[in-house]
Order: sequence, then C-alpha cells, then structure tokens
Amino acid sequence: MAYHVSLKVFKSIKLSHSQIRYLLIPPLALVLVHLVSYGKLPFDKGYQFPLIPFVTACFLVLICCEINTRNYHRLSKRFSPKANPIKAITGQLSSSLVITTLVFAVVVYSLNYFIFGHISTFSKFLSSLFIALLIVSIETLIYIIGDFRKAQQDQTQETNLIWSIASGQKTVQVKAADVAFIYSQGGLVYFVLQDGSKLLSQFTSFNQASDALELNDFFKVNRQFLIRKEAVREIQKEQNQKLKISLTPKVNGISDNIIVSRYTAPDFKKWINQ
Repeated sequence: MAYHVSLKVFKSIKLSHSQIRYLLIPPLALVLVHLVSYGKLPFDKGYQFPLIPFVTACFLVLICCEINTRNYHRLSKRFSPKANPIKAITGQLSSSLVITTLVFAVVVYSLNYFIFGHISTFSKFLSSLFIALLIVSIETLIYIIGDFRKAQQDQTQETNLIWSIASGQKTVQVKAADVAFIYSQGGLVYFVLQDGSKLLSQFTSFNQASDALELNDFFKVNRQFLIRKEAVREIQKEQNQKLKISLTPKVNGISDNIIVSRYTAPDFKKWINQ
C-alpha cells in the first residue's frame, strides 16, 4: 500500500527544466571530473575527493547551462525543428558550443586570475572545457528532442482539428489541414480548400475568423488573403522591394497572384523560411 502511494506521489511531481538541470549537474560534474580532470576513481590508490575541481565544475557548468538555455530559446524561432530539423540541430548545437566556449574561457581565466592568483595550464583548461561542452550538448539535445515532440504533437493536433463553418443554411465540417488559404471580398470570407473548392463562411472579416478559429499557421499577406505555406507555389521579386506570390490551387474568380507590400515582405520572408 505504501509503495503504491509513494509511486503515485512520485508520478505527480512535475519538474521544470531548471529544476531538472539543478538536479543533474552535480552528479554529471562529479562523474566527469573524476574521469576527465582528476583522472582517479575512489578505489584508486592515493585517491582524495577533488572538492575544489568539483565545486568549480558545478559553478562553471551552471553558468554555461543558464546562458545556453537563454540562447536556445532566443534562437528557437530561427531554428525551428518543425520547419527544418537538420538546420535546427546543427544550428542550435553549433551556437551552444561556440557561446559555451567563449563564456567558459572568460569565467575560468577570471576566476583563476582574481581568486586563485594563477592561470591554469592549457591542458587543464581543455579538460574542464570538455566537461562543460559535453554537459551543455546533452542539455541542448534534450531541448531539441522536446521541441521535436512538441512539433509532432502540434502537427497531429492540426491534422485532426475539425472546423465547423456555417455556410448558408448548413454547417460544414472541415479539416483545418485541408484549408489552403482564406479569401475576403465584399465583406464575405471564403475558405479555399486544397482540392480547389471554395466555401462561403459565416464570417465577415478576418478578425471574426481569428477569434473563432485557430489560425496560427496562416499569414496575413494583405487585407484579402490569409495563406498557409503549402499554398505558396512561387515567389517573385517586384519593384520597390515588393513581392508577388502565386497560390495553389487556382480558383475561378480569385487571383492566384498576390502582391506583398514592401512593409509586409520582411515578415513574410521570415515566416516562409521558418
């Protein structure tokens, strides 16, 4: 009985990334200090617990992990695993390693010079840096795996998401993933599906549609079009930094060539490249 109660309590505990980091850094630093920096294990002859290297390693790694976390979230939109998995992995890992190396070098030499009064040998610096880079890489990979899972969950939810759209005297059930773009004309809002069919909705503006439906995957290129990435067939540069995009599918009565203003073009480029 007590075992089942303890198990339920354990499962009910939810730790944040920061709390998990605080719990994992000491044992990881302890193992790596023994294997890399100190080079001895407790059962070796002449062993003494490396207290100063251990405490220093924990402190340095904690700083590097904190900065790495902030940097990872700062680049999360630029390196989205949903848009480009390979770019996300290589971009985040390379950025983490570079920033960790710079931060580690500054902190280590500052500690050695101002506190210990000497500069450690280059070999010791490299061995300590290796510990920090390994732990930061593990943390970054955990973040990436978490983002991959979230992206898959979001994609599954999007695929299964059903919109109820009132059209005339009837209500139509439409899969959100089947909508290519949304078009507004004369106070009427149409949903254009991937197969080219056009559905008149009960909405009179994009604001009404956004309030009622989840349109996070759509981009408002102008007052007439909300588009999904899959609907963009071609992008051409125009004069005055404007863009002209061609949409698919083609629908009678709706132009498939849309002009993106020079003010909207930068945001559109960022969105389409995510």
